[in-house]
Amino acid sequence: MAIKNLIIIALLFPLIAFSQKKDVDSSVVEVKYYVKFLIDTLNVSSAKEDMLSLRIGKNSSIFRSDFKESSDSLSTKIIGEAFIKGTKGDAVAPDLTGVRRPRFIQEVYYSNGKSLVYDKIRKNTFAFEPLNSPNWKLVDESKTISGYKCKKAISKYGNKNIIAWYTTEIPFQEGPYTFKGLPGLIVSLEDSKQYYTFLLKELKRVKKPINPINNAIKTTYEKYNAKREEVKNDPVGTFANATTHKLTKEQEERIKMNSQSKNNQLD
Repeated sequence: MAIKNLIIIALLFPLIAFSQKKDVDSSVVEVKYYVKFLIDTLNVSSAKEDMLSLRIGKNSSIFRSDFKESSDSLSTKIIGEAFIKGTKGDAVAPDLTGVRRPRFIQEVYYSNGKSLVYDKIRKNTFAFEPLNSPNWKLVDESKTISGYKCKKAISKYGNKNIIAWYTTEIPFQEGPYTFKGLPGLIVSLEDSKQYYTFLLKELKRVKKPINPINNAIKTTYEKYNAKREEVKNDPVGTFANATTHKLTKEQEERIKMNSQSKNNQLD
């Protein structure tokens, strides 16, 4: 326990020193979460897994898939190399088939008490304030998770019942996605049907940039959701409008099936 307390102090000490600086765009702590979730709540084989990072600074944090940065960086490199070859007369289409894409698409940027969710529809990224926010009820239960003594909290979040386990040993009022505001860091979180589960895997001191997406389309949740419903109700039509390629019947059926299966929205 003494060693563990020293680790926690070592993690928190830079935050105290960091608070004296004006630059708050870098993290002092990075939390790694494992996530497992269903794309289709009626199909257990649609389960996806990902590793997510929560970078926490003094007044801001960023939550995103680990593969987001690596895939973006690799894609940019491949496209850049293809462009250079094209300028030399050796035109070639960039091959992105080997780039591993994130499973958990949403990102959350938190600053000065407000969350901003980034989510994609087709190839467009939208940014909006979340419709829901947890109204936590603390429960007199405790257990040890990932080596931390945790306490229980529950909340309604949209149509989901959320169960969270948090530790006051790490006094950040942070957690995965938009789940924040408890008296300590969230270690484990899931909905009552286990359509989404998050589990803390690693906590370390690290200085990395906390940068939100710059090229997102700013909107409201209501407008974002209306667009999402439009695509869901007419997946073939909206896809056809976004491309110049003629779709085969087989492609149209595949698009319809993919759209109908995406019924597990965290928001």
